[in-house]
Amino acid sequence: MLPNGNFQPVRCDQMLPVLCTQSAPASSPSIANTSATYQVEQVTGSQSLIGYRDFLTFQFRGVRFAQEPERFTYSSVYNDASGTNYALTNAPQCLQPSGGSTDCLFLNIWTTSLPASPAPATSSLKPVMVYIYGGGFTTGSASSPTTDGGNLAARGDVVVIAIAYRLGALGVLTFNDGIHKGNYWISDQISGLQWVQEHAADFGGDPSQVTIFGESAGAQSVQALVASPKARGLFRAAIIQSTYVDTYLPIPQFVAQFTNPIIAEAGCANSSDQVGCLQAYNATALTLLPNPASSTSQTITIDGTYLITSFIDLNATAVNKTTSSVPIMIGVNRDEAGVLNPPPVFTNISASFYNLNPGEHIQSPSDAVIAAALASGAFPLGTGPSNNDTLENQVFNATVRFYTDYQLKCLSEFVAYTGVATGALPHVWFYEFNRTYQDPGYNGNGVCQAPVTSTHPYGDPSLEYFKCHAGDLEMNFGNFARDGLPERDEFDIPYAQRLTDYWTSFARNLNPNPSPEYLAARGYWNTLSQNEFAGPWEPVNASAPSMMLLQWNSVMVPFGDVEQCAVIGESLDSLLG
Repeated sequence: MLPNGNFQPVRCDQMLPVLCTQSAPASSPSIANTSATYQVEQVTGSQSLIGYRDFLTFQFRGVRFAQEPERFTYSSVYNDASGTNYALTNAPQCLQPSGGSTDCLFLNIWTTSLPASPAPATSSLKPVMVYIYGGGFTTGSASSPTTDGGNLAARGDVVVIAIAYRLGALGVLTFNDGIHKGNYWISDQISGLQWVQEHAADFGGDPSQVTIFGESAGAQSVQALVASPKARGLFRAAIIQSTYVDTYLPIPQFVAQFTNPIIAEAGCANSSDQVGCLQAYNATALTLLPNPASSTSQTITIDGTYLITSFIDLNATAVNKTTSSVPIMIGVNRDEAGVLNPPPVFTNISASFYNLNPGEHIQSPSDAVIAAALASGAFPLGTGPSNNDTLENQVFNATVRFYTDYQLKCLSEFVAYTGVATGALPHVWFYEFNRTYQDPGYNGNGVCQAPVTSTHPYGDPSLEYFKCHAGDLEMNFGNFARDGLPERDEFDIPYAQRLTDYWTSFARNLNPNPSPEYLAARGYWNTLSQNEFAGPWEPVNASAPSMMLLQWNSVMVPFGDVEQCAVIGESLDSLLG
């Protein structure tokens, strides 16, 4: 139809612009209209799933991908579902101290495309992003509002799937019997990825274009999946957000350090069948037992099947034997440890370094590492985002920097560097968040919010503040407004959109740089302008490793704190043999 209201014939093969409209209401963390008016039905395998649509996507929640395994055994993908099953509400979270269920191996799907059955040719399918949640392997959920996949799927033209996995003792407990060898959580994740391979096409997703991504323990899970021979072929790219990298433990060491104390606490030490005793123990009570494994990330074992080395093997000879050689995005938030440590209390830097528990299930540095850091002068007082008007704040700044480097930054940098230097990973893009939005529910000591001013009553992100652990999630999932958080300034929304564009471009193109043509075609002018300002996000080059500093007006900069990392024994070449 012409602007004057008249019609004009066109050729049948002529491409025309189309405006798609959506009548369904927007959903929120507390409200979703799943009434019959908005329900959709999709066939996958032998079952018909009833989901629903909201303003952004089609959603299918609580989709079973594995049956409840016997305790301390490995899961397998479930393909026997039949009949009509409703996928309108979240499944129970996996059992954890706040509650949940042992029957919890379900996933959630967000998609903008529901193809006719049978599924169309691969060329019309969209990339798939599979999210793995964090929580120190003891807490977390595939249904967290913070990591809802609707905005990511809608803006980025991808299918987003979030999978659950077992937590705490139920996910990690290891025995010396040669059968129950731990790492049950990774078997759950692999079962979920196998389900994706078999069913993603029915929801518009291309199973040959799967990117796995996760934050914190989810990032450590992604790294373990890259290292796992059992996971090879289930994904083509990986995004590792704020991983805390520790070596994987031999089974005897894990049993002595973690399993035996739990056996004793449960009263099973004198049982002739300790595995059976713990299998019969009340699941909730077992989850609530004092668990040494909950105070450290060393809950991963070398089980000989899922993981066969003590760390991701980045020697070139390991590629396609153990390690999946895939493109990777990896990075950290600038001040990760700001939320992991108590607020400023120490006036002596030595006391602060030695007495703080890094928290968040991360192993503490040894006394030798702390002594080396203190002796080096590489972590001076008076530098950092906290107000330096008191000695306590100066000490806190130095402590946050040390623990951020030790726990996350240095280890992530040398994984990126080593993967490129050895050729084990084809391309690696590194980032550091210098603008974050902390979830108020995860703001421990209150230092992670932008400072409130008379002109910015919700905080001014252009001023200095701690960019803490998990502060990236509200932004790169684009959910801060959906979660009821206010816009702090005029850049919060376009910045979040740009992050979504980076993440989804990586899933589509194996490169975080979206093409200008793509951005223009979709009307993403803010991202187009910001990308022109920043220039391309360059992959890591071993001769001069650099990263994208993610902020409004992002910029490429050299790797940070390389000198500090060397002091604490985590230099860039630490993994090179």
